[in-house]
Amino acid sequence: MTVSGLSVAYQACGGPFFPALPPLMVALYTVALHSGRRQAWTAAALTVTAMALAAAFFQPGPLLGPQRVGAVAWMGLATVVGDSVRNRRAYVRALEERAERAERTREEEAARRVAGERMRIARELHDVVAHELTLINAQAGIGVHVGRNDPVQMAELLEAIRDGSKGALGELRSIVGLLSQPGDAVAPREPSPGLVRLEDLVISFDRAGLRVDVDRDGPERATPSAVDVAAYRIVQEALTNVRKHAGVDAAGVRLRYSHDVLHVTVENDGDPLRPQSEGDSTGRGLISMRERAAAVGGSTVIGPRPGGGFVVEAWLPLSSAQSTERERVRNEGAR
Repeated sequence: MTVSGLSVAYQACGGPFFPALPPLMVALYTVALHSGRRQAWTAAALTVTAMALAAAFFQPGPLLGPQRVGAVAWMGLATVVGDSVRNRRAYVRALEERAERAERTREEEAARRVAGERMRIARELHDVVAHELTLINAQAGIGVHVGRNDPVQMAELLEAIRDGSKGALGELRSIVGLLSQPGDAVAPREPSPGLVRLEDLVISFDRAGLRVDVDRDGPERATPSAVDVAAYRIVQEALTNVRKHAGVDAAGVRLRYSHDVLHVTVENDGDPLRPQSEGDSTGRGLISMRERAAAVGGSTVIGPRPGGGFVVEAWLPLSSAQSTERERVRNEGAR
């Protein structure tokens, strides 16, 4: 408005019209660049009106002569250019902000995936190490008592300890293989354990002094791989807890197959309130069982039985579509 006022005063003093045009164009460009579109065109309209009135009163010639119409066109052009530059800058800023948000989202997603993979590896390590070390500790304890009097049983115990440690090392190699970087030498990987290895698991506990009775109810069905691994690990962890904390020499495992659910039950008659004499526990095993069931869309109930003892129950879906989709999402998150 200041520039427009000065231009009107300039014309009132008899000055020609065109020398006042460049400052007006710069002023209109600046207003359009730093204000909204409505403010820019309002300023342009007011400026054109003021200059037209000044020309009509103080300048000779027709009001709509070519020179005056051309001047109006130049002022309109300055406004259009300023508005276009402002829109372009706003567009570039929006792109930059979108790129920054996308980068933050990628970083957050990467951090979430790393955290999820760390939890998965921690769960695998716990299941493997806790199970095998519990059995090795139990077998070594038995060996201390029978070694001097029964060399044959001592040899069997040492063989069981060797087999157990060999199995643990094999599974640890498989887990470490998951951490290998691209281009690293590929370590041989064993297949993930499943219920097909349940008999071997029962034998390993029997060698450690825990008799396990397995009951299968209903026709066995094809089990999705993720559910198969989860069921095996839940049974393994539950029996490991029985051996460590329950103070009994027997436990029962029941696998009940229905149309769309595998119901896993591990129970014993031990005292659920018995002190943990073999070291403190962080509760990682119970958390691991719940996480494994939840990862495949299942659920768990863990706690004392009403009539005494302790029970672990898990309901795992046998629907291939649901389990396969959850496994796909988990694998994508691990990449």
